[in-house]
Amino acid sequence: MSRASQATQRRLARILRDRKEPHGKPFTDEGILRGVEIDDAGIVELWVRPSQPHCPCCLDDLINLRKEIVKAKGILACHIEIVGIPHSERWTAAVNE
Repeated sequence: MSRASQATQRRLARILRDRKEPHGKPFTDEGILRGVEIDDAGIVELWVRPSQPHCPCCLDDLINLRKEIVKAKGILACHIEIVGIPHSERWTAAVNE
């Protein structure tokens, strides 16, 4: 793994570690953040299960998180996949548009 990739991983970890979801739980809680993957090109994939799947503030928070991640140095793109809730494909489309 290159030094640039390691730096990108640290930046992403810092963003996620310091974040709380709108209802007060840490975003890195296993019930919320289900998976993270960063490829060598700097494309980030997150698998997320919102704690309150019918809450519009959770959707808005995920949109803002994606924007924050994309602004980080070394990150080319970010895709957030919503899992484990009804109509997750609609949430995923809304967050990533």
